[in-house]
Amino acid sequence: MLNNLKDFLNKLPHLPGVYLMKSNNDQVIYVGKAKDLKNRISSYFSKSLNDKKTSVLVKNIHKIDFITTKNEVEALILEDTFIKKYQPKYNILLKDDKRYPFLKITINEDYPRILIVRKRDKDNSLYFGPYTSAKSMRETLKLINRIFPIRKCNKNLKLTNSQPPYFKPVGQYCLYYQLNQCLAPCQGNVDPNEYKKIIDEIILFLKGKTDSLIESLNSLMQNYSKNYEFEKAARIRDRILHIKNIMEKQSIVSSQFESQDFIAFTKKDDIYNITILFIREGKVIGKNNFFVKKKFSEMSEEEILSSFIKQYYSNPSFLPSEIITDLMLEDSKAIEEWLYTLTNQKIKIRICETDFENRVIELARQNSIIELSNYLADIETKDAHKRLKDLMKVLKLKNVPKSIEAFDVSNIMGKFAVGSMVKFVNGLPAKNEYRKFNIKTVDGIDDFKMIEEIVYRRYKRLKEENKELPDLILIDGGKGQLQSAIKALEKNEIFNIPIISLAKKEEVIYLPNKEEPLKLNRNSPALKLLQNIRDEAHRFAITFHKEKRSKEIYSSILD
Repeated sequence: MLNNLKDFLNKLPHLPGVYLMKSNNDQVIYVGKAKDLKNRISSYFSKSLNDKKTSVLVKNIHKIDFITTKNEVEALILEDTFIKKYQPKYNILLKDDKRYPFLKITINEDYPRILIVRKRDKDNSLYFGPYTSAKSMRETLKLINRIFPIRKCNKNLKLTNSQPPYFKPVGQYCLYYQLNQCLAPCQGNVDPNEYKKIIDEIILFLKGKTDSLIESLNSLMQNYSKNYEFEKAARIRDRILHIKNIMEKQSIVSSQFESQDFIAFTKKDDIYNITILFIREGKVIGKNNFFVKKKFSEMSEEEILSSFIKQYYSNPSFLPSEIITDLMLEDSKAIEEWLYTLTNQKIKIRICETDFENRVIELARQNSIIELSNYLADIETKDAHKRLKDLMKVLKLKNVPKSIEAFDVSNIMGKFAVGSMVKFVNGLPAKNEYRKFNIKTVDGIDDFKMIEEIVYRRYKRLKEENKELPDLILIDGGKGQLQSAIKALEKNEIFNIPIISLAKKEEVIYLPNKEEPLKLNRNSPALKLLQNIRDEAHRFAITFHKEKRSKEIYSSILD
């Protein structure tokens, strides 16, 4: 914590600026901007405003540096610079754009190309992206290469003459030329100005300005026709038809033809998914998704959205005229001014105002929910796979136990006795495979015999139905429960399935023919997986036990 806190706060100026909060090893852990440094920094130490978010941060602050600025816009610029420089632990950070691919148009070349890159260089090239889906980006590039006859090679083509031939031919005609998908500028006969017109068409296409593009192409086609260049006119006609065919598949959402980005987000636990829907000339032309992990348990959605907009739009390839959200941002005006200083383009940031805009935001939110669900499922699958591999290693199994079945029993003083079996496939619950058992052959309190009964019944049934047996069996309990389950397997003449038990209190693993249990580190991925499966079997047994108990308690002899 800061020394002489009261003196430090008293000396703060009532000026706009940026503050850098540092840990005890002088590491920047949070960067913020303020209209009034004194009021903003003091608020972190006010009991009335102190929440979970600030308490986590304040505990780790040992020093605060600040820099005053002329206005809030300058503070915004400085805040963005420091966040990128220090990558503070407690700021919302987007994934590094280098992880996402861009489409790069090398407009500084005499005959520009379109490349896939993962890093933006300061080389005067034009970048489109980042694309969160490499697959959709490659499909876009494939489409462009089919419609627009630009070169795909990396040959060094430099003009030496102002008239044809523009340079000495480089190499031979390629297959793309034979397919009418390249003008073959490598042969030195393609007018660079005509070629760059095609590049301009691609730029319009990527920006979503298809109406302007078609209008331009129609004009060009008519000029060729007037000059009796019918072959060139036919190629332009085919290009127009391709583009129209593509645009017919687009969702027309507005008749106003604005350029707008709609931003919505959803959260689960500490993960946010932010989805942007791109509207160009009244059509949805695409979307982008970003996943952000919250550093504070109580961080407001306004803070997250504001931080996202500042980072995402600080270095864009194409800016909309409006950014529309369903949240009012306090610093929206300052962000607008800041973006104007960066791009010399006026951009309005506002909330939804019409029914149409609410529908688009809802569409963005729906996409966000789906993306977040898929993202979390992928994480869960990857984590489960790691845990299964660790479990195989810990138990010294020959193969990864893809199928695991777990058993538990539940009763009160021997009454309402039931058993449960849950099944996990690839480390995840397969709930359609869960089974319930009413205990039929055991009277009184005897968990060992109850386990023996349900394990025997389960695998007797599987053998009779000639169904596949699991790769691993897990019993909830200690050595006694394990021996009872092994006895049930032997009755069914099953000797080759690995079987273990997990005791609740000590969280140790009992194995057949081993006197001492196996004790794993509490953070072991294998132990976490076994605990998850064991707890699910216990939950399922308790739920069934309560159902049975409720039915019998409320039953009557008159029934």
